[in-house]
Amino acid sequence: MAAQDAALRASEMLYAVGGAGATRRALNLDRHWRNARTHTTHDPIAYKAKAVGDFYLNGTLPPISTKI
Repeated sequence: MAAQDAALRASEMLYAVGGAGATRRALNLDRHWRNARTHTTHDPIAYKAKAVGDFYLNGTLPPISTKI
């Protein structure tokens, strides 16, 4: 779950460190932000947190699915 936040922060820092030049299409750095954003949108952290909490509190195994 922490990887999602780290990926978004790291990709945002590319722009902060690189300045305006980092947005040039030739560098194609925006792909890192888009990839991180896509993964966090399609695999919401709330579902993961619920599955982890349910396991620790109730011993319930997470559902066997790609939609956790």
